[in-house]
Amino acid sequence: MHKEIALPCALLALGAAGSGCNLIFGIEPGTDATLAASSATATTGPGDGGSAQATSGAGGADGAGGRAPSCPPSSCAAGECPVTQMPGVLGSNPKGMAVTPEAVLMANDEAIVAIPKDGGAARTLPGTLGFGDTTWVTYSGGQLSWMNWSNGDVLGISVDPPSSSPIRIAEVPRQEDEDVIPGFGRIASFGDSVYWATQTPPAIWRAKADGSQPVAEQVATSDHPIGVAVDATHVYWSDYWASQILRKTKEPLGETAEVFAETNGNPTEIVLAGGVVYWVTDNTGAVQSKATDAAPGAPPFTTTVDAEAVAKSLAVDDEFVYWTVYENSEGQGEVRRAHIGKGDTITLTTGQPYFFEIAVDCGFIYWNVNDLEAEEDAVVFQMPKPSN
Repeated sequence: MHKEIALPCALLALGAAGSGCNLIFGIEPGTDATLAASSATATTGPGDGGSAQATSGAGGADGAGGRAPSCPPSSCAAGECPVTQMPGVLGSNPKGMAVTPEAVLMANDEAIVAIPKDGGAARTLPGTLGFGDTTWVTYSGGQLSWMNWSNGDVLGISVDPPSSSPIRIAEVPRQEDEDVIPGFGRIASFGDSVYWATQTPPAIWRAKADGSQPVAEQVATSDHPIGVAVDATHVYWSDYWASQILRKTKEPLGETAEVFAETNGNPTEIVLAGGVVYWVTDNTGAVQSKATDAAPGAPPFTTTVDAEAVAKSLAVDDEFVYWTVYENSEGQGEVRRAHIGKGDTITLTTGQPYFFEIAVDCGFIYWNVNDLEAEEDAVVFQMPKPSN
């Protein structure tokens, strides 16, 4: 049963520092490699880890940032597509984004803002203002779910059909003398449930998306979890300090976590699309992937490694993986792209620094800009997907 929320939460200031660069640890783009951040050897070869292509089709169950079908091609070539700023007052401290058929939905530290794709005026999504610091979002089955930066609570609201009555999906159980801090822990949805990560306590949680389970169930503990992705059988998450992607079975819930992949650097955001898990690392600029049915010890596929580029967020469609570069060697932000399963990285656009979250639909790429060390107005850009 849906439970409407009546009491707003206090807003907290958002403070974080961007990650620095590190060394490239010997991986060439487009290779399979079982390489952790402390290693100096690379293994090349076909392998069976993550090189499978994502199959075509819509990806609503993949959650925000997941796979999107392709539209008819645009008229612009890669590197030449026009970049436009989406209009409107969008708040500040932008975080997670999700795309619906009509709008880009983005958390702006106070509420969820809806930015119409047709160029209309941006507006605060009714029912999302006054309930704390909105951060990371996931969209599935017509419902937008989001996390509260202040306390780790997860809320939701129906977008299709529209509603102005939010629900409190669940709260993380409080430990005595310990505040719940989600930090940069992400959120994902699959079926009737929502999964998310908190950094204090360092754990993965889940609850029913309809609010019928008011206290979250702990799925797993982890050292420093950030990204979360889910499919029909497993929940996956990235552990930043362990430089690993881990997973557990969902039903029944596994007793122990399995190391799904060793990563080149510290992994942050992950996406599951077409039976493949993709992730980025923010200290080695790596983009890697691995098929969910690959052998447990199989190496991941490495699309690219670039220690001069702080990779932040990624999204996937039928053909390509896209990601943002927070800062490159010249202090600029970038949107990059590569074919799924290949190492043919190209830069689609370069601009001001601090390119942050990215999302795609069938025809466009969207990204926001967030200087994590400053309080600035939120900005969202869009660009047609290239024709080639």
